[in-house]
Amino acid sequence: MRGVCKTFRASHGEFRALQDLDFHAAAGEFVCLLGPSGCGKTTALNIIAGLEQADGGDVLIDGQPVAGPGPDRVVIFQEAALFPWLTVRDNVSFGLAAHGMPRAERHRLAMAQLEMVNLGDFAAASVHELSGGMKQRVALARALALNPQILLMDEPFAALDALARESLHLELQTL
Repeated sequence: MRGVCKTFRASHGEFRALQDLDFHAAAGEFVCLLGPSGCGKTTALNIIAGLEQADGGDVLIDGQPVAGPGPDRVVIFQEAALFPWLTVRDNVSFGLAAHGMPRAERHRLAMAQLEMVNLGDFAAASVHELSGGMKQRVALARALALNPQILLMDEPFAALDALARESLHLELQTL
């Protein structure tokens, strides 16, 4: 990101969420955006994800401008955003189906991701049967199944208790 700016307009006036934001992330690097609530962290992630457009500046990935969402970037939100009518395995394989992957292959890959986040035994479970930490692990498995170049996380562990949050932080670091 180079010189990225974003202003929101509302009935009460304008709000400058980002002003000349610059940063670079190398391959394999963890980058954290820190700041108080309302300082533009989520806006920056949404711009990188291609979900919002910047008012100014450049957002480049491998030298190419971000023009919208792409398969090279996946977002994990604060809420797990799972489909309650699908099983755990089908939630993980959902994006793979959208990319046209054959059923047997996407189920194999979904199971591998579920095993990686220690949820293989819950593949046939319904979402409502899972704890908050388990739901976030399903969201992580779903994101990783797509093998994105960039994994964007918007406080995905914020709603979890301290033990679940620490466990997921450790799991993420081992990936």
